[in-house]
Amino acid sequence: MRNEEYRSAGYGWSVEQDTAAAVRQALSTATEGQSRPAQIVLAAYTSQHSPEHVAEAIRAGVGPDTAICGSSSDYGIVTPDGYHCSPRGVVGVLVLGVKGMAVGVGSSDLDEASSPEACGVQALERARAAAGLTDPHANPSMVLMFPTYDGVEEKYVEAITNAVGGSVPILGGTCGGTGLRGSADCSAIANGKIVRKGLVVAVFRSGEPFAWAFAGGFDRTEKSGVVTASNGREILEIDGRPALDVYDEWAGGRMTEAIKAGMDLNKVTALYPLCRTVGRGEESRNLFVHAWPPADGLTTRRLVSSASLWKGDVVHFSEGSWNILLNRIGLLPQTALEGNQDMRMAGGLLICCEGVLKNVPESQRNQIAQLVNRRLGGAPWIGWFTWGEQGNFKGTGNFHGNLLSSLTLFPDDNRQEKK
Repeated sequence: MRNEEYRSAGYGWSVEQDTAAAVRQALSTATEGQSRPAQIVLAAYTSQHSPEHVAEAIRAGVGPDTAICGSSSDYGIVTPDGYHCSPRGVVGVLVLGVKGMAVGVGSSDLDEASSPEACGVQALERARAAAGLTDPHANPSMVLMFPTYDGVEEKYVEAITNAVGGSVPILGGTCGGTGLRGSADCSAIANGKIVRKGLVVAVFRSGEPFAWAFAGGFDRTEKSGVVTASNGREILEIDGRPALDVYDEWAGGRMTEAIKAGMDLNKVTALYPLCRTVGRGEESRNLFVHAWPPADGLTTRRLVSSASLWKGDVVHFSEGSWNILLNRIGLLPQTALEGNQDMRMAGGLLICCEGVLKNVPESQRNQIAQLVNRRLGGAPWIGWFTWGEQGNFKGTGNFHGNLLSSLTLFPDDNRQEKK
């Protein structure tokens, strides 16, 4: 499951039902032949596995000095050798031991902070302290975040950006839950702590630059309007009319038909997100927001969403297809490496929205790995399926949105020793 050229990182996964056995198997594969001590284990796991047991098993496997950062993933996970899921669940790990890189993990619960912004900064400061970045001028090179599904991701992103500066990329994904139990199955791991309402932050500092890409796979249409009434994640009106009426017109009546047919509205609308533009001029980017009719949609004519839209926001109707979404994921490595084609990477992590995955036929999901691998040359990586995505548009800033994907590549600043 790994290329021996990359000895500062490795990945592994398992569909064993017993959590401890699954973690042991994944760690064994990930660390085989690895020549450097593990600094951090990045763990992805599905809801069949208790996060407490995942954390305990990882700690037993790597000892007390290795940081642990993990998050629940919806449906399954993805690694260089394919898409992995099972009725018994799946656990995957990426183990990093990169010379010269400082790493720290911290967390905060919403109920221990005075506000979401304070919660975000508290998690960041705990991660900085764990990484030894006590000098206020020693900012991390990259921040990874895994918030739970509480509707405050934008506040976390803004607060952390203000704390580290706009030039530091923030990447991550909202912990994936399940269709059966919703956000009750969301969780994140910070070393030995389990977070179910808050966030986990990992900071990384390296003398070599990170590489990353953050993008959606949809085409923005000319159909647009202005949000005229909203509670953030409840969109009441567009252009002074019920939001669902406008959205349904843009979609050619698909929404009313889907509601009457009892279809999975989350899946249907995942191909037709709303879009707002962030940034200006040549640095403007499309930020997508997944919005759908709730159970009472035919009566209230409202939309709910997984990212916030506010009164005055201009939104466009967007559309896509599963094969276009796959191809856009395949472009992430090329985009990430623009201007840094000679980067020697230790490993990578992929964040992909579960709404994107849900629309990709099961028979085609292995293509995610095949497309990402084309440019990464055998480097180890791991991928989550999330309920919201945080990322950085280069030159524009850090944002939270939906139906997006990101790829982060960790630099390796040490030449490999010849055997």
